[in-house]
Amino acid sequence: MIRNAVGRVRRCVPRLVAIILTTSVAVGVVVMPAQALGLRPATGSSGDQQQRVNQIIAELDKIGNQIDVLDELYAEASNQQEDLQVEINATIANIGELEAKLAVMQEDLKGVAMKSFVRGGMSNSLSSILSSTNSLSDMVRKKYLTSVALNRGAGNTDALQGLIDDLIKEKAKLEKQQKKASDLADYATARLRAAEALASDYLARQAAAARELGSLLKSERQRREAAALGAAKSQAATFAKSKYTNVAAPSSKTGVVIKAALSQLGVTYRWGAKSPGSAFDCSGLTSWAWGMAGVGIPRTSRTQYAGLPRIPTAAIQPGDLIFQGYPIHHVGIYLGNGQYVHAPRTGDVVKISAVSWSKVVGVVRPK
Repeated sequence: MIRNAVGRVRRCVPRLVAIILTTSVAVGVVVMPAQALGLRPATGSSGDQQQRVNQIIAELDKIGNQIDVLDELYAEASNQQEDLQVEINATIANIGELEAKLAVMQEDLKGVAMKSFVRGGMSNSLSSILSSTNSLSDMVRKKYLTSVALNRGAGNTDALQGLIDDLIKEKAKLEKQQKKASDLADYATARLRAAEALASDYLARQAAAARELGSLLKSERQRREAAALGAAKSQAATFAKSKYTNVAAPSSKTGVVIKAALSQLGVTYRWGAKSPGSAFDCSGLTSWAWGMAGVGIPRTSRTQYAGLPRIPTAAIQPGDLIFQGYPIHHVGIYLGNGQYVHAPRTGDVVKISAVSWSKVVGVVRPK
């Protein structure tokens, strides 16, 4: 059941990714037309145009954050589905073992019971009762009738009852696990559909925005990126002056981690991906890079932040993981000098960017 549930989620992914990928214009993000924001065509003064550009960029950032959150929710659901499948497989294996033991015990008890009842002419009916394995209710009846039949010295009725009780519990457990798996699949599918609706809406409007303000948007993005890099380097220099005696030193494996991450520059971003040379999402890149250094870390950005040693932001060093978003939905690997390598979002690639320190919610240091 879980495989079918996961399957219907994964079948949605290519279509969703195809839609969202096409929402990138020259600036690499989803673009809304000015009319969609309640704005006039770009025919006014330079001040008016700049105001329109600023408003559109704010809207673009908002959309990007919404998609990032959906990405994280989908990744978490997928991760939980994988963990749950392991549990389901274990439960199914337990049920198989219990059923095999029950079959052996039934045969043993049937032999004893038939010997006890043969003089009373009840061997055929008892044999039928003991050999039936059609349902749990049959098992319960067998438990009762066998106990009555063998209360004279058989000595195995308690073991039979315990085995049947265990089997009933395991089957009830499996039913709950399968229900949870189905619910997770529905939840993940809903996140995908929400993102698909969002992407489709803005896909229909992007062309007008590109025609009106495409070059202005690109220029403003470049200006902001240059300013962000300068600010990030300045703040990093300030952090470098901080001294912490109670913070663990960076791992000796950070060089391997950084080298691995940088080897993936230019690789496409894709939801839930962890495929070197093909595609990554943000936490897929960080978990893969640390895995290349022989260090296993959780799969999603939120579980990485929750499960790894935290340090003060001012104590950050190359190799540390840096997190953004409320709730957390993005992670990258710090390189030093105010920059980090990350897989940003749909429509982008693994790249080096300036750290926006005001958006950083925490830093962790894997060991």
